[in-house]
Amino acid sequence: MHAARDEHRTHMSPPAAQRPASAWRKPLLVIHVAASAGLIGAVLVLAALGVAGLRGADPRTVYPAAHLVDAWVVAPLAVLALATGVLQAVLGGWGLATHWWVTIKLAVTAATAAVVIVVLEPRLAASAEAAIAGQSFTTADFLPLATAPAAALTLLIANVALGISKPRWRRRSCATKEAP
Repeated sequence: MHAARDEHRTHMSPPAAQRPASAWRKPLLVIHVAASAGLIGAVLVLAALGVAGLRGADPRTVYPAAHLVDAWVVAPLAVLALATGVLQAVLGGWGLATHWWVTIKLAVTAATAAVVIVVLEPRLAASAEAAIAGQSFTTADFLPLATAPAAALTLLIANVALGISKPRWRRRSCATKEAP
């Protein structure tokens, strides 16, 4: 009975020798989970602002607020989630490319952080400036502010599911290296 439990544990966590010192492991995990959960919440705020814009809210309110949320909350949380996720994978023994689920989470988080910083931040800044200057916006102008957060939210929830379930998918090259 214990053998089955112990076998299950080997699939759920890396060997003890590969885990970071316990003094760092849990605080790092707490920071990672808090940053990831905060990122999901902030993305929901952006989606709410996008929906508000679609429903006729004043662009002078929507775009500056969206820009502030993105610049001061979403971008830093995306970078923090990415950095702590990489540290967890490397120091925790999971590796960045040993398990598919870790690789997928890394790719999704890195892509989210890159899109937020390189695409979303500059576009929201320009839209906020245009709104403050009195430019009018159509429903089509607001659509990306509602759809982009919805897509990001879908990917971030998939990351949560992967992090909780930790599927046994291993990269074939890594699995064959460990075979006797």
